[in-house]
Amino acid sequence: MKNMPSEQLDLVDDKNRPTGQTELRSVVHSTGLWHRTVHIYLFRKTSNKIDFLVHLRSRNKDLHPNCWDTRFGGHIKSGESVEEAIFNEVKEELGVILDISKLIGGKWRKRNNYPNCEFTKIYYLEYNSSLQDLTFNDGEVQEVKWLSVGEIINSMNQNPKQWSGSRENFEQISDFLANKLSYQQEVC
Repeated sequence: MKNMPSEQLDLVDDKNRPTGQTELRSVVHSTGLWHRTVHIYLFRKTSNKIDFLVHLRSRNKDLHPNCWDTRFGGHIKSGESVEEAIFNEVKEELGVILDISKLIGGKWRKRNNYPNCEFTKIYYLEYNSSLQDLTFNDGEVQEVKWLSVGEIINSMNQNPKQWSGSRENFEQISDFLANKLSYQQEVC
């Protein structure tokens, strides 16, 4: 599993400005130091809705083990660009060689969940290949499946503890994508 507490991460301040300092991931997460991550949401368009590829997180994850997640991604390692991080995370977690030009860029999100204080750059990728083309070599993903926005929201409402992430955050993510695509989606 690539989830290494000994990874070095570049630190940022509470406004997402680089400080020029680095620290071990384990220290960053235990002391509330600001750092950066990337998240990518894989989606497909169907007749009147957007489906998201969700995955069951490994039982060995330090945060939210055995929970469903709507996003893939991870930490931006020290010296790594945002683009390099997203390319590497998608390759490691899904076995997909990413064409950066196909990404839909989202916003930076500030997530102050002390002691995990991070700025996350959001990306979206339309994925129309077979799920059998995906490989999970890093031990972080147990299972994947497509769910509509409505199915995800309903599941988050009924079983919030089974999900990594909140319904409110997911609604913001899915609304941004729907607006970006000028897509009227069916929610329920």
